Amino acid sequence: MSFTAVTDRVRSEFLEMPGMQLTLSQATRLWNLGADDCRNVLDFLVDTGFLMWTPQRTVIRTGRPAHAVELAVMANPDGSVLAPVELDNSVAR
Repeated sequence: MSFTAVTDRVRSEFLEMPGMQLTLSQATRLWNLGADDCRNVLDFLVDTGFLMWTPQRTVIRTGRPAHAVELAVMANPDGSVLAPVELDNSVAR
């Protein structure tokens, strides 16, 4: 499964269950990912402002609306990510 597909799946799970709070270990089991892959996905969603780490070392959804987190992902044809980048929506188009 590609990085983008996993990221979309994780994001949708947090949208469906707004109060969900997971440790890294719980997240790896829930999404059947390796620890490093899971950490990369969660950290990416934290970096975009969609999730946040708590002092209890769990990850939770922030109050930021999902539509405010638009992502451009440069990917190789095999789905591996070159560089995830958050788009700047503050610039008038």
